[in-house]
Amino acid sequence: MSDLTATPIRWEHSGDGEFPYHAEVDGRTLTVRVNDFPAEPLYTLIVDGSELVDLDDWPTVWRRPPAPAHLLDLIARPITTDLLWTWSRRICGVTTEHPAEVAALLGLPAPTQDDFGRLFVQPSPPGTARLELSFDRAGLSAVVIHFTEPALTRAELDACFGPSQDLPRIHWDSAHVTAHRITAPEAPLTCVLLAYFSTQPAPPTRATKITLRRDHH
Repeated sequence: MSDLTATPIRWEHSGDGEFPYHAEVDGRTLTVRVNDFPAEPLYTLIVDGSELVDLDDWPTVWRRPPAPAHLLDLIARPITTDLLWTWSRRICGVTTEHPAEVAALLGLPAPTQDDFGRLFVQPSPPGTARLELSFDRAGLSAVVIHFTEPALTRAELDACFGPSQDLPRIHWDSAHVTAHRITAPEAPLTCVLLAYFSTQPAPPTRATKITLRRDHH
């Protein structure tokens, strides 16, 4: 086990969201499985069909492959109000806690983990600095979208999701935040869209960040 996690391995994409990486080392078939994080370790290394070791971090000497073209196509869409509407309603009905399956429900490739344990979609969609999938012990907690430049206006969000609510500011230099609550017919949960603005948001003011928060009540 220590030999494999300390060995520079060049992984290849499999195209499978749950088992995204595979490699051949000394005649052995290696597979990486993505688990139900954070309730379980993020990865499991499988050798010739047998589970060898759970991993909380990606070994530093392992090399991930570049994203294949069919996965790049999944994240080629810019973030629009229509896309946020689709994502928010799907979040209301999420019944799986598996990161790769949650990403697939949103039309995204399986996320990758950074050095701090955060899960990001790579590369980030057009116009965004990063897109994070946040999980807690209850499963998916939020989809967090950081824009490279202020993007959607408050007026555009209100036109799609209805009038927004101004939330109290925690500190004098805190962002200005508006909220929309989204529901879906017969869905077990709700979703709150939080839009962050650097100034008091008038209708034409553009958001710097948007969070789709999954609510259990």
